[in-house]
Amino acid sequence: MPAYRSSYHYGNLRAALTDAALDLARHGGPAAVTVRGVARSVGVTPPAAYRHFAEAEELLTATRDRALTLLAEGVDAAIGSVPAGCGGAEGAVAAASLRAVAEAYIGFAKSQPGLFAMACHGSAQTVRTLITGCLDPFLDALSAHSPGMVFALWSAVHALAVLAAEGAVYDVSPDEVLDTVLGWIAASGRLSVP
Repeated sequence: MPAYRSSYHYGNLRAALTDAALDLARHGGPAAVTVRGVARSVGVTPPAAYRHFAEAEELLTATRDRALTLLAEGVDAAIGSVPAGCGGAEGAVAAASLRAVAEAYIGFAKSQPGLFAMACHGSAQTVRTLITGCLDPFLDALSAHSPGMVFALWSAVHALAVLAAEGAVYDVSPDEVLDTVLGWIAASGRLSVP
């Protein structure tokens, strides 16, 4: 019989398993998250863990939700850091908010590649919904003007985040790409880029 660490004592085993899964994801993404692996990390037998997560996908979903929460907290903090008066123009506030969210999203992917991969596990649509939900007031105006702009913005930002998570280094910085995309949106007359 395998030796398990005795790190878990009575309490909320489901929460302990999810915490362990998040730690495994932080270091190895979704591939590192297994029911047996989290059971071993917590110090319980696999059957005890399977009572809380009958299958691996349940554990992955719970872990993805935790990773999404961490990403959302970073995005919310980024939006909260944008001064309301930002240049006095509504378009400038929108552009600053878009940039802040994009930078937070890319920064999360770069600093936490395993958790970023976990947040995107199954489908990047969940992440897209989270990000666009934070920016609805600004994105609604863009969509009304040109529906393709929101998709173009999301595509550029998500691609930069994926590249950052992979540690890719290119001749053009993410800031330059964001400048280009936001400049393109500003040229449409919908935003004024500071």
